[in-house]
Amino acid sequence: MDRRREALVGFVVLLGIAVAVVGTIWLQGGWRRSMVELTAASASVGQLVPGASVRFRGVAVGRVEEVRLAPGGDAVLVDLSVDPGLALPENAAVLVAPESLFGDWQAEILNRADFPQGEFLDYPQEGVLPGTALPDFSRLTATADEIARNLTVISERFEIAFTEETALNLKNAIDNIGEISNGLNEMIAQQAERFEDLSRGVNASAEELGAAARSARISFERVDSMIAGFDVGGIMANAEASAENVRALTEDMNASLEEIRSAAATADSAFGRFNALMASAEDGDGSLGRLLGDPALADNAAEAIEQMRALLADIQENPKKYLSLSIF
Repeated sequence: MDRRREALVGFVVLLGIAVAVVGTIWLQGGWRRSMVELTAASASVGQLVPGASVRFRGVAVGRVEEVRLAPGGDAVLVDLSVDPGLALPENAAVLVAPESLFGDWQAEILNRADFPQGEFLDYPQEGVLPGTALPDFSRLTATADEIARNLTVISERFEIAFTEETALNLKNAIDNIGEISNGLNEMIAQQAERFEDLSRGVNASAEELGAAARSARISFERVDSMIAGFDVGGIMANAEASAENVRALTEDMNASLEEIRSAAATADSAFGRFNALMASAEDGDGSLGRLLGDPALADNAAEAIEQMRALLADIQENPKKYLSLSIF
């Protein structure tokens, strides 16, 4: 009886050890040798550790195998193992973020366009997915503490600036703005009335212009009808004949001007001769000069002229005395 109990206890212990070993191997992925290996690069990984979950659209698809520094220390490389049937999204990236409030972290595979605010690290090595990490809660707490301090400073400054006098000044400013608004409303109403008057005047002017345009159109139509009734060809022929007459008259005037120029030249020559004659008479040369210079000759000439006049008068009174006309 004791041997059976001892055998049963030994069997249970061995079964427990076997279950523990199998569970440990299963949890570590010992039988998942067909997993696909991926690598992501990020500037930091927060508190991510090997064994953390890898998720895609909230579903666990693998685990974190290793977290290591890149050569040179300018990035952190995260080795992932995921299911071979996983179809990576276009422009795939890895987001490292807290999984819960208890300090567990995870790596989430997503489309880079779904998280545009993230600063993903593009690693120069080919095949390495870009990654980024959200700040952990300690950083968030520190940031919240800094924000709270800044808010305290702002509130203190606001209390200093916003006194009772400031409130009264602000109230007066609001009242003044109200008065200005009322004044603006009144001015806008007045301007609206003026614009209405101006609009009516413009409409009246437009109507008058329309009437004037209609009258002008009627006048133009009448002028067109009058012009259509005239013999335009005859008018043009008469105008052409008139132009020819004017041209002939102009030619006659030009000929007359030439004759006038010739007469003027002849008169100029005659006046020259007369001037020479008068000059010789003043000098006493020639018959005229002697006549004018000798008083006796002048008297004889005057007496002869008187005798000629008397003779002509006698002839006129007694023509038969000097003329005898016989027809047969």
